Amino acid sequence: MVNNIFFLFLLSHLIGDYVFQTSYIAKYKVSKLSVLLLHIFIIFISMFLLFLPSSLNLYNLLLLVILTFVHLLIDILKYKNRDKKMFNTSEYYVLDQFMHFSSLMIVSLIYNQTEFFINFDLAKVISLGLFNAYFIGLLFYMFKGSKKAYKRDYLGYLLRFSLPIIKYYSNTFFLIFSLIFVLTTIYLAKKNEESIKIELGPLAMSVIITYLSIWR
Repeated sequence: MVNNIFFLFLLSHLIGDYVFQTSYIAKYKVSKLSVLLLHIFIIFISMFLLFLPSSLNLYNLLLLVILTFVHLLIDILKYKNRDKKMFNTSEYYVLDQFMHFSSLMIVSLIYNQTEFFINFDLAKVISLGLFNAYFIGLLFYMFKGSKKAYKRDYLGYLLRFSLPIIKYYSNTFFLIFSLIFVLTTIYLAKKNEESIKIELGPLAMSVIITYLSIWR
């Protein structure tokens, strides 16, 4: 069973690596060291603030510093190999995030769980919402192999983000809303709405992930 505190680590990662990663940072962190270091600083601040007041503990603070350094090492791997084809594929994107998630899981097992401002249930719901909104959307974009620059689909973000919240409060409403979301998307996709077709896969996967992850 996944440790509850893991979702707090996941939330901090998603906030630092996705929510607060602007298009400028995403574009230049692989080519400009100053931008990469700014990104790493945002990662650390995201963790430090979310883990307050436990992050004031010296042992826990050291773990957060180590985790930040590991994040830097993973990103430097891409920074050093940015011109190699393998490091710009969807497969490497999955591997990159797998390394990040693995480091989060390991540290979550040894983190001293003292006191937190944020509730674990809330952290789980929000982290899964952000995971659906950002990670799943970008994953489908990468596997599609589009040559167009990635653009944030805020409507899609909102739909996928809302799923864990709805599921947390009502299984019945979740099933109803999920059915409406998917059927409406399929209907619009048949009308050759390209943007809707692109959204169908991420939405369907988000429904499955939410259903398997949120239990009340």
